[in-house]
Formats: sequence, structure tokens, C-alpha cells
Amino acid sequence: MRIREQLAQLRDTSLGRRITRVMRIAFTVGVIAFLVWQLREVEFREVFLGLPRNPLFYLLLITLYFLLPAVQFLAYRVVWDFSPAAAIRAFIKKRILNKEVLGYSGEIYLYTWAKDHVQQSGRSLMECIRDMNIISAGASTLSAVILIVFFAWEGQVNIRDLIPGIHSAFLIGAVGVTIVILVIVFKWRRWLFSMPWKATRIIFGLHISRLVVRQVLEISMWHLAMPEVPLEIWFTYAAVSIIINQIPFIPSQDLLTMAIAVSMAGAMTVSEAHIAALFGAVALVNRLINLIFFATLSIQPPKNSDLVSVTKPHLNASKESVS
Repeated sequence: MRIREQLAQLRDTSLGRRITRVMRIAFTVGVIAFLVWQLREVEFREVFLGLPRNPLFYLLLITLYFLLPAVQFLAYRVVWDFSPAAAIRAFIKKRILNKEVLGYSGEIYLYTWAKDHVQQSGRSLMECIRDMNIISAGASTLSAVILIVFFAWEGQVNIRDLIPGIHSAFLIGAVGVTIVILVIVFKWRRWLFSMPWKATRIIFGLHISRLVVRQVLEISMWHLAMPEVPLEIWFTYAAVSIIINQIPFIPSQDLLTMAIAVSMAGAMTVSEAHIAALFGAVALVNRLINLIFFATLSIQPPKNSDLVSVTKPHLNASKESVS
């Protein structure tokens, strides 16, 4: 506590503000340099030659890019109040950090941003971000299970082909463990979770909708790029994408998805070169957008209106009982 008080006092001094500014600039420069470094081995000529020609493909890609920041903006708006312009920039940067640098690094950035833009205690902000991640993870897991089961039920995905060597006992065990975890979380929810039940329902619904829309956009985008490939194959790739996105702390998930997609192409009688070109193009476009946005949003100074912060007392003043 003594060290924390000393750091708080230092932060309020002119020297502390200068140190904070230098650290923020160094962090921004470091992230931009990292994004540029990630592009060092890209064969731009081959990737550009493999770019889809259908303009609708890029419309879907841009929509998919902004889907997560938009839903997170709406979700946090339920429990926080903030300047929309400042928040949009923050959620885009949060997406870039989580996708390109390291999973959950965006949450650390969001916490530091919220301390300057939302009039709540540090503990309250931290608990809210924790609860948001629990809700998002729960929605992601539930959506993943429902979508994969739906794909399998419709005959679009063969679970045994998707996960070679899987046994029925393993699936039953996995379902059993999941149920036990859910029961434990529900029983001890008051110690693990503090968000009001009304806000939880709204935010959970937002994330469920986001994940369903995301799969529709991905499958549609791939089909537009390679219409000759049967939809069943794109459903299988969608299932792989769902599984990969459940793994935390993985930077550059799009590159991992591309590597797995290429490795699966031969078994699915699809051209490895075409699959590599498609997923490589998506990864490159996303990476270039990330670089441009992070540099632009970091350099652009905040407006005075961005510094206005208020709270939502009707959701934070009292917690509803979960039943």
C-alpha cells in the first residue's frame, strides 16, 4: 500500500506526468515497430496476386473487422458512460493489441484508458473488465458448442475428421467436465462475478449475436473468394476458426488459422495454394489495417470532449440478485 501511494503521488507531479507520457509514447512506438516487423517475411507480390477480385469480399472483411469493437462498445456502454469518439478509438486499439500482440494485453490497455475516461474506482473498473471477459468467454464457448453441433447435425462437419482420433468417451468426459465447471461457477458466482444480472443478460446476448454474425460473415466471405469450393468445406473451416478463437494468449490468430487451413487442404481435396493465398490475403489485409489504425489513433490527440466521463448509477449503485 505504501508503494502504491507513493506511485500515485508521483503520477500527480509534473515529473510523473512526463514519465507517464514517455512510457505511453515508447509503448506506442514499440507496438507499431512490432506490427511492421511482422510484415518482414510477407511475399507481397504473391499475396496481392491472390487477392479476391469481388469487391463484396472486402466489404465483408471490413465489416468483420469492426464487428468486435462495435459490440464491445455497446457492451461497455451498458455499465459505463463515456465519450463515443474516445471509446471507439480505445476499442479498436484493444482489438489490435489482443489480436496481434498478446491475448488480454488489450484489457490492460482498456483499464488504463478507463481510469482517465470513466469516473469509477480502479477496483470497480477492474471487476467490470473481469466480468466482461467471463461473459464473453461463456458466450464464446456456448456459441462454439452450439455451432459445431449444428454443423455436425446438418452433416456439414464430421467431428472425427475435425479432431482425428477422438473417442466417444472423450466427448462425454469433456461435456461432463464442462457441466461441472458451470455448476461450480454458478454456485460461487457471488465471489467470482459482480455484474448486475440485468446488465449480464444484455451483454451475453450481444456476444452471442456477435459470434453468430461472425460465422455468417466468414463463411460468406470465403465463399465469395472461392465460389467453386463446396459450402461443406467452408463450414469445416468455420469450425476450426471457432476452436482456434477459444485458445487464449495466442498472438496472430489469423496466421495460425491459415497454417491449419493449409494443412487441412489436401485431405479436403482443395488446392493448398489457393487456400494459402486466400487466408494469407485476409491475414495481410488485417495486419495492414491494424498497422494503419494503431499508428493513426495513437498519433491523433484526444479532443477535449473525449476527457468527459460520467457513470451509470442505475446499474452500479446496487447489484441485482442473480436468480
